[in-house]
Amino acid sequence: MTPSRNRPLTLAIFGTLLLSLGALLCFFWPVVFLRLLSKELSLSPTSTSFDVWNNSTTVPLHLEIYFFNWTNPEEIRTPGKKPSFVQLGPYTFLERREKVNVVFHPENDTVSFDLKRTWYFDVERSNGTLKDNVTQLNVVALSAVHRIRNWAFYWHTMFELMLIKIGQIHLTKTVDELLFTGYEDTLINMGKISKIVDLPPFDKFGWFYMRNESTTFDGHFNMATGQDSIMNIGILRNWNYRNTTSFYDAPCNAVEGSAGEFWPPDRNFDEITLFSADICRPLTYEYNGMMTYNGIEGKQYVIGDKTLSNSTKRRYTNRKANSQSQDPDVVNVGQCFCNGECTPSGLINVTACRYGAPAFVSLPHFHKADPILREQIAGMNPDDEKHGFHITLEPTTGIPIDVAARLQVNILLQPLDSLSLFSGVPRTYFPMFWFNEHAGITEELAPPLRLLIQLSKFGHYTSIAILVLGSLIVLAAGVLHCLHKRGRVDVVMTMSNKPMSAGFTVPTRQKTELIYLDTTVATDDHDAQTRLNRQLYPKLVGDNLQDL
Repeated sequence: MTPSRNRPLTLAIFGTLLLSLGALLCFFWPVVFLRLLSKELSLSPTSTSFDVWNNSTTVPLHLEIYFFNWTNPEEIRTPGKKPSFVQLGPYTFLERREKVNVVFHPENDTVSFDLKRTWYFDVERSNGTLKDNVTQLNVVALSAVHRIRNWAFYWHTMFELMLIKIGQIHLTKTVDELLFTGYEDTLINMGKISKIVDLPPFDKFGWFYMRNESTTFDGHFNMATGQDSIMNIGILRNWNYRNTTSFYDAPCNAVEGSAGEFWPPDRNFDEITLFSADICRPLTYEYNGMMTYNGIEGKQYVIGDKTLSNSTKRRYTNRKANSQSQDPDVVNVGQCFCNGECTPSGLINVTACRYGAPAFVSLPHFHKADPILREQIAGMNPDDEKHGFHITLEPTTGIPIDVAARLQVNILLQPLDSLSLFSGVPRTYFPMFWFNEHAGITEELAPPLRLLIQLSKFGHYTSIAILVLGSLIVLAAGVLHCLHKRGRVDVVMTMSNKPMSAGFTVPTRQKTELIYLDTTVATDDHDAQTRLNRQLYPKLVGDNLQDL
């Protein structure tokens, strides 16, 4: 067999091998990449991701706090007058997060830890100083009144004596006092003696009082490491040593969702869930589209109706039947989180989580909330760009590339005629302050992530290229084979129509056979039976035909 005849067969074999290799790479590359990703992302004392997770100094985190200054407290009982607010700030703090008391549990592939958070005031990034004065509601008084409002009347009479020393429903304090330093309050001091009201275990009040550098304030966490399956990484298993909380009724008391720093890779879901220790419950974020941050494309998830609405329904499996529901597994989680009286949409009731204070969380400036909340007061200007809460995840790895956590703390003011200080006041949700905590992947960390993303695409595109190349080679082999076969037929046809010349000689050392080639045309039946001018012609046999 000559090399020219071997060429199509060789090409066909080579093309088939390429097709097989491309198919195998296309099928197995996602598995191989997931293995590589699991090795890099899953948490262990020696993993690459452990150092970044354990100490957040590699990712700058800034906390911006905006206070609402109440400008007309003396008009609180004036008909037709709305409480008016002016936003102050931002007062910016550099935040450091560190995991302490870290213990790995290989028996169930989890890790337990406490969170230490430290804040440093950043003068250059702030618009104001810690000595700025802010006028707000007296939160301590409101919290105490909220606790006793359903008690017997004689308790109200005793509490009225305590409120006489306060004199007014508002107070003015510095930013530092309202945040970290705290301030002494008459009710707190008297509460230690009288024990009429079970107040929080603090000697001062401040929104972040005793929280700076605390390792216990956020609670104790137990989180999946992803060692058993990368699809479990970052999922919170227990908070404060339990998988449920005491702040909401079942099934809304479940501890679930991400702990906030890891999400499973290759997510195609319409929503993600994050458990927030600040409000003692999970938050649902809905898919909002693709976004780009620092040259990296990611899926953006935002807080929307599934978290803020009072009528959000969710399916819980393996629940006991509820005779009042057509489907016993479907629960109205919006009402489940109400803790009694439901609020207008856009508010999250955290009263039980915050020592019984009538505290409610919303998006800043009541963004995405019931318009009635903004109509009751003056000074709210919601803007989705400034006041939305979003998390952007790189879909291939599940790594957060842009996070903007924005929430507002509100206090409910309610009238109570049995107490002169609260008689005749309007029922209003007062905005106290809101914060913006932003973190994004830095320019130093972006190139390694881009390389990891390209590695995922490299295997996919390489397998496609190999498949295409193999297909072209097999096709070329088929074409060559057809052309070669057609060439042989053309040679035979040429010889059959060409008489042997006198000078034609058959090459030596080549096998031949004699055949009759009748070149006459029969004109009638007689001539058809007659064979005239018949001559034997040589025909090359086998491989020698190609030399003609």
